[in-house]
Amino acid sequence: MQDSPDLLRDRQAQQGLTKRIARILLDSGAQAVCMHRIAHAFYRRHLPVLPAIVRRLNILLSGADIHPGAMLGKGVWIIHSVGIVIGKDVIVGDFCEIYGGVVLGGKGGSKEHDGHPRIGSNTVICSGAMVLGPVSVGKNVTVAAGAVVLDSMPDNCLVAGVPAVLKKTYPAQV
Repeated sequence: MQDSPDLLRDRQAQQGLTKRIARILLDSGAQAVCMHRIAHAFYRRHLPVLPAIVRRLNILLSGADIHPGAMLGKGVWIIHSVGIVIGKDVIVGDFCEIYGGVVLGGKGGSKEHDGHPRIGSNTVICSGAMVLGPVSVGKNVTVAAGAVVLDSMPDNCLVAGVPAVLKKTYPAQV
């Protein structure tokens, strides 16, 4: 059996099978990602009702509401899963970190505002941040706590504020 990148990823050095098992049993963020992956598999196979059931279980057990149509890249790390909302057509790149209370979704309203965000790889979205509408957040971006991103953001930067603006750029990562 091939190991899942979600279970292999850790901020500390890998500590073996026991650590991975403990993580899946005790870490609500890991549980949220795993349950979403099951719901997403059912959703892609057009199985009626099953994606919605798994989504509701995810909300109940982890506190994260992730639509089965959302696409999470490999190694996505959810930290403090309670209050996370991820909409239907959201795409989250590989190895992103998402903290509690984050909302990734549509703006609602008129048709020109319809659409969902695309988040680049290695991006960190801090507690309480919102990324709304048809925007792209680049690779290697940090979205500060409480920021509200309504416009697309480039790679390698820090964004903060309401509405979010670019605060700092970083050298491109290799």
